[in-house]
Amino acid sequence: MGGKIVAYVIYWLLPDEMDIHNLAVHSAYRRQGIGKSLLQEVIDEARRNGSSRVTLEVRRSNEAAQRLYYSLGFVERGVRKGYYSDDGEDALTMVLEFDG
Repeated sequence: MGGKIVAYVIYWLLPDEMDIHNLAVHSAYRRQGIGKSLLQEVIDEARRNGSSRVTLEVRRSNEAAQRLYYSLGFVERGVRKGYYSDDGEDALTMVLEFDG
């Protein structure tokens, strides 16, 4: 992308799982597969490191992100009421479990 940072992901790699804290793509670069590619890379990293699952939270209103996560095999696990401190919005908790 011409040397520009247009996307990033922040995650924690724990002994048995990976927790994705934040995934962002610059608005001018969305809907080009960048987020999906980046997310697939960190999922692959989790597998290489022996994680049994990847977890994340997503705003209930962020349907585009939810579609991305569902497309990669994540499922909804629950709801965290009032999770986001800026506006009190709920978060959906999602998980991708690895077989074996």
